[in-house]
Amino acid sequence: MTQAMLAWQAVGYGSPKDCLRLVSVPLPEPGTGELRLRVGAASLNPIDFKLLRGELRRVQALSFPVTLGFDASGIVDAVGPGASQFKLGDRVFVRASRDTLGAFAQYTVQPEAFVAMSPVRTSVVGAASLPLVALTTVQGLVDRAQARPGQRILIHAGSGGLGSFAIQYARWLGLQVDSTTSSRNVERVRAHGAHDVIAYDREDYAGRGRVYDIVFDTLGGGHTLKAFRVLKPGGCVVSVAGPPDREMIAKFGRNLVVRTVMQLMSRRVHAAARAGNARYFRYLTESNGAQLQAIAHLVDSGEVRPVVDRVFDFSDAVAAFDYLMSGHAQGKVILDMELRPVEE
Repeated sequence: MTQAMLAWQAVGYGSPKDCLRLVSVPLPEPGTGELRLRVGAASLNPIDFKLLRGELRRVQALSFPVTLGFDASGIVDAVGPGASQFKLGDRVFVRASRDTLGAFAQYTVQPEAFVAMSPVRTSVVGAASLPLVALTTVQGLVDRAQARPGQRILIHAGSGGLGSFAIQYARWLGLQVDSTTSSRNVERVRAHGAHDVIAYDREDYAGRGRVYDIVFDTLGGGHTLKAFRVLKPGGCVVSVAGPPDREMIAKFGRNLVVRTVMQLMSRRVHAAARAGNARYFRYLTESNGAQLQAIAHLVDSGEVRPVVDRVFDFSDAVAAFDYLMSGHAQGKVILDMELRPVEE
């Protein structure tokens, strides 16, 4: 008899209530170079509901039904042929790729190159909160902006899941960190390590002038163009929400129509970058076990810590999505598998 597991699958594009289903599916088997993890916790990210609503279909069209989810922590349950870095029972965490997904399930199979040993100084919930925000931060600030000690950075939405981690990591890099948030969250963001917290409902950060070496744009919209108004000449904007950069257009502009649309979307931001002698990067996070392992060491050394807002039972994924989509989360939103026994 084929073993089964429970998984949250999307059956089409739309809202979580309309398109997410908790279903029984066959237990996956790891292939060459892969691991199967028994998931202890998984975290939600904005990209999850953007995928579900079809907002990213130009760069990642889903084939339904599909098990969603990028971030998970748990234990190694099975080891595929050729996988040699981990053993059964290892406590690990992972950021799935856009091709694999699958974190919102009782078990997930992932390439071992995506997996790292979990930090020992945090729980399974804390470990699940880290992968995507940590990799996004490293790949933005280090791989692209090439941040250096002493530089000044503006990080938007410092009370959110990504911003709360990025502030801590930027401080570890030796940057002077400013961050935006609402008035009610100023002290929370200051506690994450921001030097100067700008309450956007009291002050327009653009009035500070061109004082930043780096702007980490987590908001998109008008904030992407506005970033160049506060950027020093020669500075860098790294964005996870703005218009495509040239690398993204080259990668995802598969046909003339899509490529033309992406170029039109990007025209103003590229003009602003040229005018300010600035660099602009709009990127999608890539899975990387080695970078995750380095983050685990920072957690264990006390340099950074997970920031978790609310934990939901695995069976309450629709409510968890609704809460994240409300925009009120002050840190990461987690699905806890341990609250629901795994059905063998």
